[in-house]
Amino acid sequence: MKLFCSTLTVFLIFMITNVFAQSAFQGKVVFSVETDGEEQVMNYLAKDNKLRMEVPDEGGYILFDTKNSKMYIIMDEQEMYMETDLQGMGENSNSSTRSITKTGQTKKILGHDCEKFTFVDEDSKGEAWMTKELGSFMFFTQNQQDVAGWQNEVLKEGYFPLQVTEYDEDGVVESNYTVVEVTPKELSADMFTLPPSYQKLDMGNMGNIKDMMK
Repeated sequence: MKLFCSTLTVFLIFMITNVFAQSAFQGKVVFSVETDGEEQVMNYLAKDNKLRMEVPDEGGYILFDTKNSKMYIIMDEQEMYMETDLQGMGENSNSSTRSITKTGQTKKILGHDCEKFTFVDEDSKGEAWMTKELGSFMFFTQNQQDVAGWQNEVLKEGYFPLQVTEYDEDGVVESNYTVVEVTPKELSADMFTLPPSYQKLDMGNMGNIKDMMK
């Protein structure tokens, strides 16, 4: 799955894992991520402390258990799944190279009042339109001290990004993230559990998710 192809995508996955948890949101969020001229539509389904991420064009899906800091990649075609421990993923981030600034600009997106922020990372910069009306994002870990830099500031403030654009050092757009749908609705608990007949795949020498995100 091409889910870890940019700094922007990594940031979003860090921040959406327990989406809407603080506001007890249950439902579906649809957003698109465009990177290197390719667009992917992703569906996020949230219930309690669990999250399901679907990439329709690629098949399979990913389950996040934020309470236990676990991620499961489900492979329907093989009837197998991979398990990854996500505890402490932000520990090695260099917070001294990251910052976020409120610009004071506002606008409505999908009917929600949003504020514009600019952010600077080690090798990129960008802008984000965020709202406080949908509840805040949380991270894989339940411990905020593991979350570094401007992402922690966003978490503390309770913001939810609806549009994010990332630029390289020369100001060229690298990635675009846009929420296109937010639908509160009841979801079955079965959508967030491992299929009982699927076998666990030993990742062994396949590396781990932290290496994929470097």
